[in-house]
Amino acid sequence: MDWIHCNKCFAQLEPGITLHLTSCGHMFCNNCLGNGLKESTCLVCRMPCSIMKLVPDMKQEIQDYFTDPEEIIKKTCEVLQFQRQHRRRLISYLLQSTKKFYTARNELKRMTDLCQQQHKQLKEYQKIIKNLEAQLANQSKHTSPFNIPISPGSNISPSFIQSSVASKRPAKSTPYTPYQSNLVTPTRLSKQRSANFSAHSQMI
Repeated sequence: MDWIHCNKCFAQLEPGITLHLTSCGHMFCNNCLGNGLKESTCLVCRMPCSIMKLVPDMKQEIQDYFTDPEEIIKKTCEVLQFQRQHRRRLISYLLQSTKKFYTARNELKRMTDLCQQQHKQLKEYQKIIKNLEAQLANQSKHTSPFNIPISPGSNISPSFIQSSVASKRPAKSTPYTPYQSNLVTPTRLSKQRSANFSAHSQMI
């Protein structure tokens, strides 16, 4: 790297020369530090500073200052692409979640309206049932007592039962007709012969 040099004597990095970096961002060779640095004061800006030696195993944040900018830009683009890819995935997920949320909210609103409508219909049906029960109760009060079956536990008076029985029409009586059989028996045969004989005798 041709731009690295001592900020005091402008000596560039070459074999036998070691450079040091201050916390204020200046570089000095070992010769300048040995001749002019006193009490950890920068030779350029005269500000208090700390000094570290430039070696290959420096911290990464220090090495970045001595890395080719093209490599840094390439690495930065890779980092940017990596972050952008994951950011897009997250945004896509959030958009889908938002869409599902609005769909679920609309469905919830629809179900809420449906439940309210059904609740309203239920109240109307309850009113109809109450009206029908009232009508049924009124009809049962005006029902004729003759259509009510009499049970042992009923409160109907005996006089009502007697009047009801008396009001019934009597059944028609059927005259008794004895059964006459045409079967020929020995007794009937002898009686018939006697009758025939008597009639014959009278004719003689």
